[in-house]
Amino acid sequence: MNKIKTAYEKAMEKVDKLDMAGIDMASVEQVPKGHAAAARFLRKEKDFDLIAELEGHSQEAQVYVKQGMEETFLRNIQLPQSESAMENNERAIEGLLLIKKDKNALRGIASELEHLFRYYEQALEHAYSNVKQSFTARFAQTQRALEKQIGAKVNIDVERQPGFREELLRVQGQLDAQYEAILTEQKQKIKKIP
Repeated sequence: MNKIKTAYEKAMEKVDKLDMAGIDMASVEQVPKGHAAAARFLRKEKDFDLIAELEGHSQEAQVYVKQGMEETFLRNIQLPQSESAMENNERAIEGLLLIKKDKNALRGIASELEHLFRYYEQALEHAYSNVKQSFTARFAQTQRALEKQIGAKVNIDVERQPGFREELLRVQGQLDAQYEAILTEQKQKIKKIP
């Protein structure tokens, strides 16, 4: 006679049938703890010590916790769209310096990242200036015609004209793609540092 099985028993049978050989359970359990610890570090939580958190795990677990921390720090290094993004980048690099052994190699890459971010900010400013200049030239004739028609000085704000924002976003997208590729290369170098 067939026994009626509960949903739990059926689920456990399915789990038993799964090929768990390729899954590292320690990684599945410990990497998220590293993610959480790095997030706490990035938020600058009061009385939080990243190294103490890492050392609070067994030697075996530390490998995976450190991996989770590194993933979170690298994910948080981004092109600086604002001052807060730049501060976040600096904090992520501070975290990486705490968990990486070859600090000199990391400092070298961090210096390269600083240069990259500075060039990116300059390129953004230059792109903005070029787009604004282009739109100013385009609307100069319209402005003169309006001034002649009205008989008074007219000021056209090119930044509010149709297409300005779209053109600026298009140019910024091109810049982002170029600089993002370089940033990805630098992140790969950081991953290789012991």
